[in-house]
Amino acid sequence: MSLLLSYSAREANPNKVFELAQKLQDGGVTLISVEPPLETEEDVEETERLKEAAKRTYARSVAVTKEVINSIRLGRTANVKKVKRAVQAIVDQVLNNESSLMGLTTLRDYDEYTFTHSVNVCIFSVALGRKLGLTKLQLYDLGIAALFHDVGKSRVPLEVLNKQGGLSDEEWRIMQAHPWLGVLTLFGLRGYGEIPYRGMIVAYEHHMKTDLTGYPKSVRSRELSIYSKVVAVADGFDAATSRRVYQTTPIQPDQVLKEMWENPRRGYDPVVVKAFINLIGIYPVGTCVILDTYEVALVQSANADVAAVHRPVVRIVATPDGALMHPGTVVDLAQKEESGKFPRSIIKVSDPAKYGIQVSDYFV
Repeated sequence: MSLLLSYSAREANPNKVFELAQKLQDGGVTLISVEPPLETEEDVEETERLKEAAKRTYARSVAVTKEVINSIRLGRTANVKKVKRAVQAIVDQVLNNESSLMGLTTLRDYDEYTFTHSVNVCIFSVALGRKLGLTKLQLYDLGIAALFHDVGKSRVPLEVLNKQGGLSDEEWRIMQAHPWLGVLTLFGLRGYGEIPYRGMIVAYEHHMKTDLTGYPKSVRSRELSIYSKVVAVADGFDAATSRRVYQTTPIQPDQVLKEMWENPRRGYDPVVVKAFINLIGIYPVGTCVILDTYEVALVQSANADVAAVHRPVVRIVATPDGALMHPGTVVDLAQKEESGKFPRSIIKVSDPAKYGIQVSDYFV
């Protein structure tokens, strides 16, 4: 009874039932079992409604970002009010239904990289800011700063920005100027009410690294803003896991997280990286995994129980003989059988392209 009461007092959690069942089993309670409520048509409709809302928010945010960046590139005035509305929609969506919007970050459009990247960084930053306990107003500020973090690239020539292969010393010098060019660009938007100081700081600091070995070089010692630390982690993760003009093979998400956590030369704040791993799990949303049943699955969401961070909720998308399934079957890898064994476990991470799987097809 005490277990049931303690769990009923907790906030909604998709894994609550499975956790409770495990606790009862561990406590020797064998004659009482708990099961999740049957999914009704209303539940399915609600899930679909939330997914549609997330898709609209994402598409609108990409369109607004594209419009603003192109306006700045052409020397026109940018519509900042539209940006604010887009960020408010992202914050509201993250607060109401985080997983739907997080799933859409797998839509890493090769041709629209500049714009989808800014929106993905905004989504990751807002979700991470929430994890770190920021207020709703602080999340709005963080979202605007994240969406504009790379605005200085609108002043970098396209032939440098989209160059295939390595950059020359001169081109790299131009690319490294984008943080302070971002500050100048945001300063030019000051006709729209308050000057976005926090956005300027993030635009300036997001490549500095915590030990200040990044760029731009700092003349004197400084402590990076928490917003800059959050955006740096979100930016680094999305950039490394995306296919770009000069990086045709994205790195698998779990390897990116491992590098961010273990390599101090990357210059990320370890507390923020740890919070990010707790947010998206060791296997981030969209990671393609091979199970010990030889089924192929895509990670649907991180497990709400931090103790089961290596056992995410997955969507099985291919049978052991290689037949693709759509929409596939959702399975919680943390759920045990009556015998106490796990029916499925992850063996390794793999490249979805090997199996003809387009990740975003399962999240749109």
